[in-house]
Amino acid sequence: MPRTAQLSKTERAQRLIPIFQHYGYDGATLNKLASATELSKASLYHHYPKGKEDMARHALAYMGSLLQKHVLAPLSGPDPEQAIQNSLSGVLNYYNGDTPICLMNSLMLGNGKTLFGKAIRETVKVWAKLLSQNIAKTGIPVIEAQEISSQTIEAIQGSLILCRIHETDTHLHDCIQNARKNILG
Repeated sequence: MPRTAQLSKTERAQRLIPIFQHYGYDGATLNKLASATELSKASLYHHYPKGKEDMARHALAYMGSLLQKHVLAPLSGPDPEQAIQNSLSGVLNYYNGDTPICLMNSLMLGNGKTLFGKAIRETVKVWAKLLSQNIAKTGIPVIEAQEISSQTIEAIQGSLILCRIHETDTHLHDCIQNARKNILG
């Protein structure tokens, strides 16, 4: 009789994510991943036949679904100003925690860049495109909207680095407040 998994897929992802966030792909050892999930290495390989790569893909897919829900989907709203407002609020929900850390950023280090770089770049492109389209719908010229979108995402990512350095979420909150002012006036 097969043993029932004690953690759901979601729970496993939620336990794997902090390891990849804090240590990157290369630094996330099987010992750390097994300890975080409270699973043996054999059980991890049962759930993730390709090992650490599958675990990182699972964590990235889970966070991708949250990014879609909190940041990207709101940009599909009918009112561009409200869509931008909701997406920026979604950024705060997506990067929650006392010290918000970007999983995509962490996985772009070392071997993670080779494995996940293309998918992460595509995700950021989609985010930038949706944001710039909404900015343009507010009456800002398309080229300027693209620049504002790019600068906003760069500022968010930069604020996340500062949050990590200073172990606080203040920089991200300030960044979102500034983005609201810069985009919506």
